[in-house]
Amino acid sequence: MKKLLVIVDMVNGFVKEGALADPKINQITPNIISKINEYLENSLPIISFRDCHKTNDIEFNTFPPHCIKGTSESNLIDELKPFEDYFIDIEKDTTNGYNTDAFKNYISNNTFDIIEVTGCCTDICVETFALSLKEFFKENNISTEIVVIENAVFTFDSPTHNADQMHRKSIEKMRNNGIIIK
Repeated sequence: MKKLLVIVDMVNGFVKEGALADPKINQITPNIISKINEYLENSLPIISFRDCHKTNDIEFNTFPPHCIKGTSESNLIDELKPFEDYFIDIEKDTTNGYNTDAFKNYISNNTFDIIEVTGCCTDICVETFALSLKEFFKENNISTEIVVIENAVFTFDSPTHNADQMHRKSIEKMRNNGIIIK
């Protein structure tokens, strides 16, 4: 069975430091590392998306400046650094990694039975990626299963964004749209 692991935005700017960081997201790191080890033991590919913006990015009209290219915020968290040489690293300046040319090229040239998705933020970057990927497979009559590992995704808390509530709603939305939740 051909599988791909996708790790979404496990960077300092969402986990350790900066305007959108929430240390609670780090609770999923051990589960992601477990998946990484499983994939490495079986010589399976791993993609790591890293949020990486220009200083004048239009996304900052919606979200505060974060993960500026060349800053520590756009780097993988320390816990994942030992594995980074094994990752297909894709920088993204969008909430949806599916929209990067690098990912579209990769997925157009490789086929998988299962794509497992981990990382943050459940209700933004994980959800948009998984739903876009599902739509791509549907439009192209490809039967690849998209699996979101529930204990390996999470989102942030803020005064207007309840992490637990947004996580649950997003998981349910993805499930209702044909994404497998494990």
